[in-house]
Amino acid sequence: MDAAVAVVKSRQQDMEAAANKSRAIRSAITTVNAPLPMPIDEDTLLACLLLRSTESRWRSHVWTFFNDVGVDLMMDLVVEGSVTFHNLADAVSYWDVDGETDNARWIREMASVTMGETSRTHIGSG
Repeated sequence: MDAAVAVVKSRQQDMEAAANKSRAIRSAITTVNAPLPMPIDEDTLLACLLLRSTESRWRSHVWTFFNDVGVDLMMDLVVEGSVTFHNLADAVSYWDVDGETDNARWIREMASVTMGETSRTHIGSG
């Protein structure tokens, strides 16, 4: 009986995690698609942010993501594990997003802090 209860609780937790994980990208999609005539879906936007898809037709969507989506949503995407700050910084460079925008500067700063933390952790663990 305890095993069955544990399985049910585990499935419920998995379903809740999946629902929460997609919340940030769903919110971002709403902002990204609003001004554009051709919508992008969640999986494609994530693929563009991870540079798994680099089709030029998505350039305006990615640009809109980096310029119009708030940093709070970008942080949520990182916290939920969809992307890293390094992924976002790479995407800013690849998609040629203006490096002088507040969001692009913030992403690059967060990526450098994250990389610095990782380097110190590895140096100290030797």
